Parts: sequence; C-alpha cells; structure tokens
Amino acid sequence: MAEQPRTAQLELEIVTPGQMVLQADADWVTIPGTEGELGVLPEHVPLVTALDTGVLQFASQGSVKRVAVHYGYAQVQGSTVTVLAQMAEEVAAIDLDRARDAERRAREKLQELLAAQTEEDGRVEKYEAKLKRALVRLSLGD
Repeated sequence: MAEQPRTAQLELEIVTPGQMVLQADADWVTIPGTEGELGVLPEHVPLVTALDTGVLQFASQGSVKRVAVHYGYAQVQGSTVTVLAQMAEEVAAIDLDRARDAERRAREKLQELLAAQTEEDGRVEKYEAKLKRALVRLSLGD
C-alpha cells in the first residue's frame, strides 16, 4: 500500500525575553494582532505583524491548544510562525485565583482613576472658563 502524503505543517515557536515558551507542529495558528485576529495556514505569505494581548490558538495532533500572549510581534516565514511576546503563558501555568485577584485590583484602580479624572476634568473646565472671562475683560481694556 502506498504511503499517505503528510499534510503540510507549521512550526510554531513562542518566545519571550526570558525563555522559549513553546515549540510545536501545528495545522493552523490564530494570532491576536493589533489590527484583529490573524489566521495562518501552511504556505501563508510571509509577514510580520504587531501582537496584541490575547489568546493565541493552534491545532496540534487533533486538538486545539491555547496560549495567553501579551504584546510583541509575530513573523510568518515559510512554514515557521515565530511569536516574540513580552509575556506568554500556557494554560497549565496560569494561576486562576491570582488572575481573579489581579482583575479585581485592576478594576478597583481603574474606577479610582476614572473618578479622579472626572474631578480633574471639572476643575480644568472651571479654570478654562475663568481664563476665558479674564481674556475677554482684558480685551475690553485695550
């Protein structure tokens, strides 16, 4: 019996400044780019794109796998997809309790900052109006 031809595969590499996070063969890869999600299949045209924070997905050995990636760049060259990320986390490495706590703290801090910004915006408007009145008065004095 003739041997079945092997389908084309991508070589996926996810690298951070501190380590090689993942090396895997993939049937396809989706990358969270700054301009939207980018799908990559074998024989994709060469490209470099900016990476947003999000979920990178890929199919390998019949299952879909996911990795959290945070900013950086992705390059597609030949059959290789190289992701250079500031941070990358495989699902097994994510501490969900810590992530929930970080979400709570970030939401609280954003609420504080937005409240302070609203207050500051009101003060800016107040002093812009005072400046405008003073300039109008001065213009009449000339």
